[in-house]
Amino acid sequence: MGLRRRTIWLTSIAASLILIGLVVAQVDWGAARVLVLTTNYGWIGAGIALLLLEGLISAARFQLLARTPVSYGACMRAAAWYVLMLIGLPARLGEVAGIGIIVHHMGERAGAAAASLLFQRLFDLIVLLLLMTGVCALAFSKVAPLPVFLLIGAILAMLLALLSYLEALLAIVARRLILRRHEKWPRRFLRVVLQARMVSRHHMDRKRRFNLGAFTLLKWVANLSGIACVVIAVVSALSPSTALGVGIVYNLSAVIPIQTVGGFGISEVALLGSFSWLGYSIEVGAPIAIAIRLALISAPILFWILILAGDAIFALLPLNRDFP
Repeated sequence: MGLRRRTIWLTSIAASLILIGLVVAQVDWGAARVLVLTTNYGWIGAGIALLLLEGLISAARFQLLARTPVSYGACMRAAAWYVLMLIGLPARLGEVAGIGIIVHHMGERAGAAAASLLFQRLFDLIVLLLLMTGVCALAFSKVAPLPVFLLIGAILAMLLALLSYLEALLAIVARRLILRRHEKWPRRFLRVVLQARMVSRHHMDRKRRFNLGAFTLLKWVANLSGIACVVIAVVSALSPSTALGVGIVYNLSAVIPIQTVGGFGISEVALLGSFSWLGYSIEVGAPIAIAIRLALISAPILFWILILAGDAIFALLPLNRDFP
């Protein structure tokens, strides 16, 4: 197991360094200096503030899906550590670490924590793909915005209704895994699937699915609006819909099956590809991609710092000492 983990780390670090090196090698440093001087740092701040708001919404989702009574503060700590692990660990180990983080900070069982992350990722994928469809429809057609948003709303409602059959879909997966239960990883995955099925049956009622859908929509509105602010701050010539499209591509780059550390390298290449597709030369697009990535990566780190600082300040308050 130790050898496998070292291999994952080494290959992920190598992939990140190679991809980042390819992007940095294309930088026109004259264009980079101009970019530093022309960036609107007020919009950068607004974008980071929206991304911090996304962190608070993510904590609310954690609390919504918790099977045990848990404070919002504990959920904020879990969310802060979770996003930090996503940008600090290779491959999908951040998701695995997320299970341990929920167990540690929220007192959940491992299976329930895995089920929570599974439901969050399902809703994330649904909402993100729908938003991408809407942005593409607005960017590449002459359709009025209102019909597009109404169609997105109708499709979202239909998909959320289909999730009521998630328990049956998990049962199908479990039956397949039972045939291989003598193998190590299928057996482990089977436990997660069975736990997720139990959570779906006893915990995910219609009201909770609706609330999860609403929180997820708010999360992605905050995320994509924040990224759009950062993109426009760096490239003021882009329209808001185009900046939103860049944000969607940035998020979807996380599913590219290349092992990197926290998406480093993949995200920069995805941003560079977006600006190349928009007509920018590679030499100009490279510093733009790096500048945007640096701004975006600062948000989860700042969120983590603020949550830990808040905990430290609260621990020093006289009220907290008097009433343990």
